Amino acid sequence: MQGRLSKKSGKLQSFPWERWREEFFEAKAIGFNQIEWLVDEELVSNNPIASIEGRKEIAELSDKHNIIVNSLCAHSFIDGNLLANYPYSKEAKENFLTLLNYAVQANIQLVCLPVMDKFSLKSFEAKKILKNLLLDTYEDHKDIKILLECDLPADEIKVFLDDVGLKNVRILYDLGNATALGFDIETEIKLLHSYIGEIHLKDRYKDNGQSERLGRADTSFNTVAKVLKKLSWQGNIILETPILDDWREEAKKNYLFAKKFVDSIK
Repeated sequence: MQGRLSKKSGKLQSFPWERWREEFFEAKAIGFNQIEWLVDEELVSNNPIASIEGRKEIAELSDKHNIIVNSLCAHSFIDGNLLANYPYSKEAKENFLTLLNYAVQANIQLVCLPVMDKFSLKSFEAKKILKNLLLDTYEDHKDIKILLECDLPADEIKVFLDDVGLKNVRILYDLGNATALGFDIETEIKLLHSYIGEIHLKDRYKDNGQSERLGRADTSFNTVAKVLKKLSWQGNIILETPILDDWREEAKKNYLFAKKFVDSIK
């Protein structure tokens, strides 16, 4: 995840304004082969993906360092304004459509939408609004997969996806968040595996506990690996790990853990 190869003084889930270029070099040096682009609250005006020059530079850095940018985390929408009343909902929808257009122009195939916190689908009305939004955007953006990162149990997610009925709307499954929420990850993956387009590798403690270095908290990676291998699952895998006191040390340790995990499911 972009921003995890930099020292942060502010929010962890935020765009690394001063070091986004350097993160391509750092990713390659450690061994990673892709970066998930991050768009936070500075959506349209400042993010490099919002300009022709910025997208060109992203492509050049990607080619230079052999680091793929194939997915984008649309974190800015976690504020829930896509579910808000007019005029906020109108502005948010326009921002969402704009971001999808930027993704197309940057050759990004996966756009991850954090449908949680203020953007949670726990109400019928929220599900209805998001369904209509996804249906409205389908014709012009059917080649982009929109991955929903939800805080709902798997059976409710499946019902919602089946109701929407769009082939380009799938799931981003965060292992750490599922652990913290107390979900049965093995059962959930078995139910949702054909819908899961991306997995976030994250290790969290149960009972809504904090994130930790991979392998140190409560996420059962061995169980996950066995299930994914048995199901022959294929998809994007992104590390959304904490940087703690030393981002480089954490990145190296987490990379080695992740490599063993990925190798075990091939």
